[in-house]
Amino acid sequence: MPKKCVVRAVLSERQREMLAELCDRLGVSESEALRMALMDYVKELSLMTETIHRRKNPQTV
Repeated sequence: MPKKCVVRAVLSERQREMLAELCDRLGVSESEALRMALMDYVKELSLMTETIHRRKNPQTV
């Protein structure tokens, strides 16, 4: 199982309120809501595919 790392985020009061609302609606923890949001954003930017491609074909500089 991959190791997990701890990341801290600084949110404004309004962002914290939105996070709390999201957690209530989804029934998940703050950590899970932030992980889900991050992964959705990564998918939107196609970073997942790019990262996997880079690992398979590392470029030498």
